[in-house]
Amino acid sequence: MKLITGQRILCALSNLSPRYAKLPLPALRRFYDSYDQLLGSGSRTDVSCEDRLIPLGEQQIPIRIYRPAAVAPKLTMVYFHGGGYVIGGLKSHHGFCSLLAGRAGINVIAVDYRCAPENPFPGPIEDGLGAWNWVVDHAAELGVENTKIGLGGDSAGGNLAAVLAMQTFTSLTAGLLFKAPAFQFLLYPWVDMSTESDSIQRYGKGLLLTEETMIFFRDNYLSEGDDALAIASSPMACGDVTGTPDTLIVTAQYDVLRDEGLAFVDKLQAGRVNVIHQHLPDCTHGFISMGRFSGATRKRLEQICDMLVAYGADA
Repeated sequence: MKLITGQRILCALSNLSPRYAKLPLPALRRFYDSYDQLLGSGSRTDVSCEDRLIPLGEQQIPIRIYRPAAVAPKLTMVYFHGGGYVIGGLKSHHGFCSLLAGRAGINVIAVDYRCAPENPFPGPIEDGLGAWNWVVDHAAELGVENTKIGLGGDSAGGNLAAVLAMQTFTSLTAGLLFKAPAFQFLLYPWVDMSTESDSIQRYGKGLLLTEETMIFFRDNYLSEGDDALAIASSPMACGDVTGTPDTLIVTAQYDVLRDEGLAFVDKLQAGRVNVIHQHLPDCTHGFISMGRFSGATRKRLEQICDMLVAYGADA
């Protein structure tokens, strides 16, 4: 099976423009924010949105709360966007978070954690921890206290979600989770900071996420001397996975992160973690923002939403 035509065309077009790693950072961030707006699923009329600022120490972090109008959600997901820890935010993932809330019938709380290089490792982990604890502490105020509350994210956001859910961060920052997450929902997650998998070489050129861009992200996220700590905190490096919550994970065939994602599934299953895994043989990294002009991609998006529907039915 080959890459979905719409995704293949968008990857080809993106490679005609200046390479991500060569753009000035402000321009790169604007470009990435516009991708979902132009090509993604768009806002849904059956989902309400509320923007808030939450206090984390001396900082205030924006969050956006998505609530489906037609159903009483059984799940709430604290969601971390992808973008290599360098780009992305509430704008870049608005359409996808709206889709998740409306199509899967869940509450989604998107966190606009601070990015590198201004806020390098382990700063985003600290922001994610603080945001999770704030949500747990304010569950009644938010009206989510009777739902199963979990963590989710795509790519680097999947790394952040898994680092928190598996609590591999304890040597990096002060504080612990107020409450263990009920589940983690990971889309093509970056779970191995060593960046040594074969799929990086195989799919490292010509697609939306390239090897060059990965190196750019990693070099901005990791300050000099932090490599060993980052690798040690990677979910794939976790020695004991028995405390890992229920894991819903999606991997894509045409993705530099494919091999580490599949290896992560094997690791969790070997540790007897409850894993629900879908491997999409015709998708690439970033397909969650490619649904507008591709019916086949929209079907895949509905398919991953159905994972949450089925999981929530048992909540």
